[in-house]
Amino acid sequence: MNVADSDEMARYLAKRGWEPTCDPDEATIYLVNTCTVRQHAEDRALSEIGRLRRWKAQKPNRKVVITGCAAERTKEFLEMRFPHIDIVVGARSIKEFGGIVDGLLETQETDESLEYALGVPDGKVSTFVTIMRGCNYSCSYCIVPNVRGRESYRAMDEVIEEVRERANQGVREVTLLGQTVNSYHRGGSKGRDTDFSDLLEAVACVDGIERIRFISPHPYYMTERVIGAMAQVRAVCEGLHLPVQSGSNTILKSMLRNYTCDHYLKLVARLRSAMPDIVISTDLIVGFPGETEEDFRRTLSLIKEVNFDWGFVFKYSPRQGTLAADLPLHPIELIEERHHECLDLVERIGLKRRSRLIGSIQEVLVEEDNFGRTRGNYKMKVDRVISPGDIVRAVVTNVDHATLGGECVAEPISV
Repeated sequence: MNVADSDEMARYLAKRGWEPTCDPDEATIYLVNTCTVRQHAEDRALSEIGRLRRWKAQKPNRKVVITGCAAERTKEFLEMRFPHIDIVVGARSIKEFGGIVDGLLETQETDESLEYALGVPDGKVSTFVTIMRGCNYSCSYCIVPNVRGRESYRAMDEVIEEVRERANQGVREVTLLGQTVNSYHRGGSKGRDTDFSDLLEAVACVDGIERIRFISPHPYYMTERVIGAMAQVRAVCEGLHLPVQSGSNTILKSMLRNYTCDHYLKLVARLRSAMPDIVISTDLIVGFPGETEEDFRRTLSLIKEVNFDWGFVFKYSPRQGTLAADLPLHPIELIEERHHECLDLVERIGLKRRSRLIGSIQEVLVEEDNFGRTRGNYKMKVDRVISPGDIVRAVVTNVDHATLGGECVAEPISV
């Protein structure tokens, strides 16, 4: 979501005539898009902002713009601690970014600004499209509803138009974004009853779009209609990141996740029944307040039962303003120990799952040189350089910690 927000702000700046640079010494504007989902992310942002004091002092016309979730949560603190900041734009105001910064920036004269604004940064063949913002849930560990607000949905026709523009610019794969992306519902071709499955079908009809992904879905909204669309619509990839967070019903209840382990396991079974080759990944939190040794062992048991293809394992990080923020914390040594054990299990199972692909033929969308991604979202290196945007079929010859290796078995399918 932050990447998509950054792209949106960059397109506005480009339309005003500003050009991106990788060299801070060349820059007049330095924009930091912050995250606050974990304390570590916020700390890194604060360190970066502090370093910008010297950068700005070197030239009088330089501007520092701070945006995003940490900016929403700590706006007054940022303005007080870092007087070199010119403007703070919180996550809830990203849509109004242009109007907020208009008075701060000068329009640059360039004939290429509009072309760049409508283009795809770096000629990428895959891009993000935001379909909704905010979240109506109140998971007890999560700060997102506090900083992004309640759910709001873009009109379906507006989403389709953006996808069509991206396809015209060479994009072949879109990832639809939302905090609970599959809760999407908004008026469209089917009126008020249009839901996420309808949106998947509509996006698949856009000429040039070969692949569709989405993140992050909530298990509660993985309905039979959504599963059916995934299984039946060719463009929708057989890869799903489905956060579970814990394998203990007690902890899931404390987290206010609105499902049980049994519900999650039955959902995985339905997904694999509809799509036997589906790749399922997840998010897990260890060390949540009140998590007993038995709760933790239940999480390990669920990981083994599901056999996740890969996953992110996070150490619980208390966020001020959430329901769990004031609950007693586990010793950091215990959290570290559980994190290591859980991550090791996820990686061992993931490697075993990838190993089963050796000898199979995968469809690879090449993103750069000879690297691309399979429909299941594995990164794969093929044995020859292929033009970005081409799709090749390759047999898997080897696997490692994060990447598949393979040999092309057919000529690439060009646009």
